[in-house]
Amino acid sequence: MEAARDLLIQIGEAHALYLQLSYNYWIQHALFTWQWWFLLLILVIPWYFWWLMVDKRRLLEIWCYGAMTFIAVQAADTAGVANALWMYPIRLLPKSPHMLSIDITILPIIFMQIYQSYSQWKAFIIASFIMAACLAFIAEPILVWMGIYELLNWKYYYSFPIYILITVTLKCIMETIKSLQQKNAT
Repeated sequence: MEAARDLLIQIGEAHALYLQLSYNYWIQHALFTWQWWFLLLILVIPWYFWWLMVDKRRLLEIWCYGAMTFIAVQAADTAGVANALWMYPIRLLPKSPHMLSIDITILPIIFMQIYQSYSQWKAFIIASFIMAACLAFIAEPILVWMGIYELLNWKYYYSFPIYILITVTLKCIMETIKSLQQKNAT
């Protein structure tokens, strides 16, 4: 029991050191860089355009899809960072291991736009494949080039099926919810 407690204390101390080093890095090398400003802009600006384009008659449905996207992306991002698959040298907030601008804004908005635009499964699947290819093989390399995203034990092509899996799974969930709602409304 004593050995377990000592090990927990060492883990706590190592974690405190990690947090301090991470904060120091953020202050010295991330905060107010052009990449930091870019992340701030893409956290806020896309929501304005999303609001202009969203089908307001289906707002709750589309918003729910986006919220589920955020949850799925956050879970995947947490797992990836925690397992040293990737990291984010430039972040908006010092102690967040996540890429907030991407997880909260970019991916949910892209996924919501596909969900809104392609109600038929065949078109939705095709759009999801195109989106996944663009994200995995264009957007991710650009983020690496910008110094915002760093692959550790990950390859771009691993992301491709994950993007598709998320969009398709969430559409299945939304279809089930809508079906249950219509069934209970009658």
